[in-house]
Order: sequence, then C-alpha cells, then structure tokens
Amino acid sequence: MKKLFTKPVMAILIGGVLFGGIASAHSESTGNAEADFRIAEMKKLGMNMGAIAKVAKGEESYSASLNDNAAQVAEIAANMPKLFPEGSGVEASRAKPEIWTQQDEFQKDIESLQTAAIQLVAAVKSGDQAMIGAALKETGGTCGACHKQFRKPKE
Repeated sequence: MKKLFTKPVMAILIGGVLFGGIASAHSESTGNAEADFRIAEMKKLGMNMGAIAKVAKGEESYSASLNDNAAQVAEIAANMPKLFPEGSGVEASRAKPEIWTQQDEFQKDIESLQTAAIQLVAAVKSGDQAMIGAALKETGGTCGACHKQFRKPKE
C-alpha cells in the first residue's frame, strides 16, 4: 500500500497546526474584537485539524467524534469571508493588508479551503485512513498557500 505521508511531512503538518494554535493561545488581545475573534477561530481550526491529523497518522484510532472535528473545519471554512471584515487588519494581527487589497485572490484561496473542507468531511465520514490523510493534506495545503501570501511571519 502506498503511503500518502512520510513521517517528516506528517510531523511538519501536525507540528505546524498544533504549535501555531498553542503558541498563540496565550497571546494578548489585539485590541480589535473582530481580529480577536478571527484569531480564536483560526486556533479552533488548527485544533480540529490536529485531531484529524492524529487519526491520519495512525496515532489515534478513528471514532465517530472525528466527524465533529471535520464539521468544525467545514463550518469555519464556510464562515471564513466573515472573519476578515474591513478594518480588522490591526498591527497586532498577522493578517497582511493584501487581504483587503487583493480580494479576488484572497477569495480564491477561501474557496479552495471551502472545497477541501467539504472533501475532508466526506473522507472523515468514510472512516478510511488513507482518504482522511489525502483530504487532510489537501486542506492543509490550502491553509498553507493562503498563509504564505496573506499572513505575516511571526516576530
């Protein structure tokens, strides 16, 4: 059987998702309620992706509760456009100004995430570890592509 993920790739994927959520969990408020809500939703997205990654990697057994994690990912993806209202790109946020100046490109990235999240829900529902892994890789890839273009690096 062909492996979808090598151990280093999975370690990077899981580590990035989990560390990003955990490391920023203790950060202070940005002073902007909309930006703070967006950051909280991104953390929630990361925690749910992390739970799915544990099953994809074989660290945990599949359980029906994983469907809740996938549903949360899809729900956050569906609401993603609302998480970036005009004026929420405060200095304390890692959101780049290009989010608001390159709306067409940003919306394409959101649509890619939404499509991948729907596929992730179906894969998780199937219970097939290989399908879950492939869908997780696709979903994580959409996150990474958007972050590369529209998120500031950590200071």
